[in-house]
Amino acid sequence: MKRFRSLLFITALITLPLIYFTACSNKDQVNEPNQINFDSPQFAVIDYFDAQNAIEDATLDKDMAINSDFAGYKFMNSMSNLTPGNPMLRGNPWLEKFDFGKHLGLFFKRLNLSDDQKIQLRNLMTKFHDDMKPLVQQFRDANADIIKAANEARKLIVEDLKAGTITRQEAAEKLKALNEETRDKIKNNPATQTIKESMCALRTTLFNDIASILTPDQLTKWNDFSSKIPNPC
Repeated sequence: MKRFRSLLFITALITLPLIYFTACSNKDQVNEPNQINFDSPQFAVIDYFDAQNAIEDATLDKDMAINSDFAGYKFMNSMSNLTPGNPMLRGNPWLEKFDFGKHLGLFFKRLNLSDDQKIQLRNLMTKFHDDMKPLVQQFRDANADIIKAANEARKLIVEDLKAGTITRQEAAEKLKALNEETRDKIKNNPATQTIKESMCALRTTLFNDIASILTPDQLTKWNDFSSKIPNPC
C-alpha cells in the first residue's frame, strides 16, 4: 500500500508540471495576437526616401557617412517602440527625419482586426524587413567608394582651412557644394537605381498583400491611408 501511494505521489509530481506547462503554452498561443506591438519598428515601412535621408553630410567636424542605424538595420532591435516623441530618436539624424506617416502599425491599431489578420500582418512585415535589410546594406556598399572620395576631398578642404588659404565661410561653401555633388553621384549611380527599383518592388508587394487580407470596410480605410504616403518610386 505504501509503495502504491509512493508511486501515485511520484506520478503526480511528474504529471502536474506537464499539465501546467501545456496549459501555459496554449494560453500563450491564444493570447499571441493580443501581444503584437503595433508601435514597434517592425511595422514601419523603410523605402528609398530613408536611404536618401540616411546620407549624413560632411562637415568641418565629421566625414560624410551613411547612418549606421539605418545601414546596419540596428533600429529594429534598438527600441521596442518607434513612435513620435520617443527620446531615443533624439540625436540620430536619420530617425529624427523618419516619416511616421508610413508607420503602418499606428494605422493598424485603428482597424478592428481579427486575430488572424494581426498575425498575417505581422508575418507580412517580418518578410518585408527580411527582404529590405540586404537592400539597405547593398545601398551602403554600392556607394562606399563615392563617399570615400568625398571624404578625401573634405580632408583637403579642412587642411586648406587650417593652413589659412581659405576662410571658414569659403570652407563651408565648398563643403556644401561637395555634399550636393556627392548626393547627385549617389543618386545617379546605376547600382543605386537598381536597388531603388528593388525597394519599390518590395513596397508595392507589401501594400498589395496588406490589401488582400482586409475586409471591404478596412480596405476602404487602407486605400485612403496608403494613398497619402509619399511614394519614392
